[in-house]
Amino acid sequence: MLRAYFNLSLKFKIIIPFALLMTVFSALLGYYAIQTSKTQIVNKVSSTNLGVVRVVENNMQSMQKAISNWVTVFAMDPYIQSTLQMEVRPQEGTLDPTLYNGSTTTLMNQMLLTGNFDYVALYGKEGPPLFQVATDDSSGSGTIQEIQANLIYKETAALRGAPLWFPLTSDNVFIQNNRKDKIGMTRIVRNINNGYTIGFIFVGVNQETIKAQYLANLYDKDHGIVILDSTGEPLLEAGKPFFKDGQSELDAIRTAIPESGSKVMKLDGESLLLTYSKGENGWQYLYAVPLSTLTKELNSIKQFVMLLIAVWLVMSIPVMLLLTMFLTAPIKNLLLSMRRFQNGQFDEKVDVKYGDEIGYLTQGYNSMVESIKALVDDAYVLRLREQEAELKALQAQINPHFLYNMLDTIFWEAESAGQEKISEMIINLSRLFRLSLNRGKSFTSVAKERELLELYLSLQKMRFRDVLEYEVDISPELGEYVILKLLLQPFVENAIVHGIERKRGGGFVRVTGTREGDRLKFVIEDNGSGMGEAELAKLIELPKESDINVAQDTSGYAVRNVHERLKHYYKDDFELTYDSKPGQGTRVQLIIPAVLSMGGSDDNVSTAYRG
Repeated sequence: MLRAYFNLSLKFKIIIPFALLMTVFSALLGYYAIQTSKTQIVNKVSSTNLGVVRVVENNMQSMQKAISNWVTVFAMDPYIQSTLQMEVRPQEGTLDPTLYNGSTTTLMNQMLLTGNFDYVALYGKEGPPLFQVATDDSSGSGTIQEIQANLIYKETAALRGAPLWFPLTSDNVFIQNNRKDKIGMTRIVRNINNGYTIGFIFVGVNQETIKAQYLANLYDKDHGIVILDSTGEPLLEAGKPFFKDGQSELDAIRTAIPESGSKVMKLDGESLLLTYSKGENGWQYLYAVPLSTLTKELNSIKQFVMLLIAVWLVMSIPVMLLLTMFLTAPIKNLLLSMRRFQNGQFDEKVDVKYGDEIGYLTQGYNSMVESIKALVDDAYVLRLREQEAELKALQAQINPHFLYNMLDTIFWEAESAGQEKISEMIINLSRLFRLSLNRGKSFTSVAKERELLELYLSLQKMRFRDVLEYEVDISPELGEYVILKLLLQPFVENAIVHGIERKRGGGFVRVTGTREGDRLKFVIEDNGSGMGEAELAKLIELPKESDINVAQDTSGYAVRNVHERLKHYYKDDFELTYDSKPGQGTRVQLIIPAVLSMGGSDDNVSTAYRG
């Protein structure tokens, strides 16, 4: 993946990191904004919820205080005290008329009018309650002996007159037929003279009563209230339930909450903002709100961030494309100039527009091109001078007709197009002569032979103008292999003379070279006029030693000469095949051994061929 990225163009190397960077930056900015908003919302709601918890705590303390005060006054009433101190237990139900008509009339009326109680029972030293009243049709009071055997009585007695609050379940010793869930309060009645226990009072308050009178408008389906007693057991739940009475949830709450404050907790698979406070009597007040309810409005911020990223990408890509095109345009111009320079245009020069790093690079490139051009010019002049003697010796071996035509072509080119092509043609011609001579050696490299072909064909193309097209496709890996000097050129010359010149409208010559195992394969083919069998047989017939060639056309002789040299050097270790039909062109295929240059003399090379 990383390698594929580095292989991309410079434009995309800039665009991709920039787009990723801005996307990540936008996402982080959005995440920070969401988290900050979430924290602020939680903090503000925590303050509000803590105020609600304080209200719940005050209301519940008011309820406890009101009931405790009423029970205290009721238990200290002289009539109640004298009744409970009697040695003989009064008959059941005999207290009812007296309580509503005697000194306790005001207390009883207050109980009925305020509706704070839903169940009250007064017990003596034994038997069922002396006085019992229920506002919700609950019934079935137990005896004092049954109550004294219960753990609640023992805990109540240990408080020595202080009230004990506890949740009242359906299965309890106080009310056998309990119609509604209640919070119970028990308290022993003591003799005001000596402090001995003389009775027991049980008060039950329906949870519905508490919710209606003390928790009204403080909870709903999204806000939950839980009240725990001093031991951590649930006394009352209102609104949204946020735990399933599981011990694990209770333990988590007990462990997490200090005296007061707020905390985000996950209970029953849901994240909640839990606000808590601990009252003076040890009761714990919990107020919970689902975090999703608080952060619901943050969804708009999330959508805005996603929209911002999308808009940013859509708008930034064209901007980045324009920016990168502006930045990479000088580099592209420099690269195109380098390619033209590689193709032989030594007069290349790139304009320097800015003084940045690319400008300095362009200045260095222009200086390098000028230096290389000067070196190339000097080298060509030097080579022309060195080859002057060889050219004079070669003149006797050059086809006069070909030389005449070329010189004539050069002349007319000079007349019609100025002097630019004259230099090019002379240089190509001198290079061709030098490669042909090869300093007297019989072998040359494939690279030099390919260069000779390209020079020869370029000169012929100048001669024939638009009539001749050619292609030299010899694999560069063959450059170091050695072959006979002027091995391929005669076949190319033959294709032009016997094929292209005779065809109206011009033609095409292609030369290909490949390596197949330990052999070199060359193919010369044209789309010229082709040859018949008789002409083809004459072309490949080896000449006799006494033959004298007086014709201007030397191409056929050169081809036969190549065949003779192949036989001389390679013996039978070569293949030379012809395929030609009149009007369909000619194809020549030559296969010879593949031998790398040993860096020695001509004798060493020829010895390597001969094995």
